[in-house]
Amino acid sequence: MKRLFIYLSSIILLLGSALFVGCSEDATPSIYDSIKPSDKLPVDRYYNFNEKSVPPEKPYGITVDNLGFVYVSLNGLGIKKITGDSLTVFAPKGPESFFKAMTFGSDGLIYAVRGGIKGIYKITLNTIPAAFVASSQGISDNVNDVEFDNSKNVIWAGGNTGIIYRITLDKNVKKFINLSGNINALKITSNFLYVALTDTNEQEVVWKYPVVSSDSLGAGELFFNYTEKIDPLGKIIDIAISEDGFLYIFSNIQWTNPSINFGEIHRVNSSNSYEELYNGLISGSFYSFCWGLDQNAYFSNIIVGANTDVYKIDMKKNKAQ
Repeated sequence: MKRLFIYLSSIILLLGSALFVGCSEDATPSIYDSIKPSDKLPVDRYYNFNEKSVPPEKPYGITVDNLGFVYVSLNGLGIKKITGDSLTVFAPKGPESFFKAMTFGSDGLIYAVRGGIKGIYKITLNTIPAAFVASSQGISDNVNDVEFDNSKNVIWAGGNTGIIYRITLDKNVKKFINLSGNINALKITSNFLYVALTDTNEQEVVWKYPVVSSDSLGAGELFFNYTEKIDPLGKIIDIAISEDGFLYIFSNIQWTNPSINFGEIHRVNSSNSYEELYNGLISGSFYSFCWGLDQNAYFSNIIVGANTDVYKIDMKKNKAQ
């Protein structure tokens, strides 16, 4: 009992001292006066599109030019360039509603795919998009993704029957291994081509091919089985490769309500171990992803079934060159 009395007396004394100091003219600064502001969120809205315009601004495919400017394909509104707090027109709408994936070439033009079309479009500033290659040049399935190699002179593309294409700017089309399934995304580095595929067993997997030369691939290997290792309900939307060789998988997980998805990012190393990045910081789900010129990347976002904004994400490292 005596010990309790001493303890309570000590607390009263400390509280009295604090009150006295707090009321004096030379009070010690509050701890909140000296706390440094927190770092900027690593995942944050980059551009807020107007959903109330007619038609509403809905971003789909996204890409970045050699100066770091971000471009988006807006449903029914053509391709716009994000410049600070405003949008400027890069190209008006053509026969497409929007483009699913876009990439910049060495000629400063955008090359894009609509999804569901046997072909690739070439898009020039202030000009309606026109076909670049189509079935007459050898495109035999619907192309889902396009990506220039480091030279920006050769396009790699993937289709919905698993065909990998290599296409030069003079429209030479070469077909590679026909994987069994639907190619959702691909990324090319100096040494490897990575291909994200929904296979015929409805599994989400990533294949890896060594780049033997500028126009040939070596034997591929099944590099990562997302369905088995991470989530049987997830779907790979896009992939990326960092400068130190890590594979990044951008996936959407569908809840029981088909209109409600949420996005996840997983980083996979060469030994197939993986970790999730920025859990809880991604609002909604992914549609298209593009790594910029530095550690920042961008993705178009979907919330409750509606495309909304473009987000900026700090990847903490640069992409593969």
